[in-house]
Amino acid sequence: MTPNPVRHAQQNEAPKIGSPLRTLALCFASLAVMALWPLLGILLLRTQFESASDAYFFFGGVTMFPLMILALFGSVSEEVIIAIFMVVWFAVALLPAIVLRKHLAARRAVGALLGVQALFSFAQAVMGALLLIGRSV
Repeated sequence: MTPNPVRHAQQNEAPKIGSPLRTLALCFASLAVMALWPLLGILLLRTQFESASDAYFFFGGVTMFPLMILALFGSVSEEVIIAIFMVVWFAVALLPAIVLRKHLAARRAVGALLGVQALFSFAQAVMGALLLIGRSV
């Protein structure tokens, strides 16, 4: 019995475990999963904002605590804090998908990664909301 050439061609065209398309799709999925909680926090608490930069608290609430060490050495500009928030947030969203792409072959592994990223984003957003609410009390 000869192999079906169409089926054989389709199997060869299937995305490989570490393929760029699969990695890109995983990066977009990570961004989508992580963006949900900060955007929801911004929508719910935008009336508490003193300035537009307060929205960045939802992307870096937990990150604020290690940054308090920088305050011991002098004042840190708001732009630097926002830049650090976003670098940490994007690093958590994109680096695991890129670095671990060959280890994320199973759907359970991808689901676990997206779940951990969603929990991290949720923690960032909750802490950002608490910082924002605590400032106004």
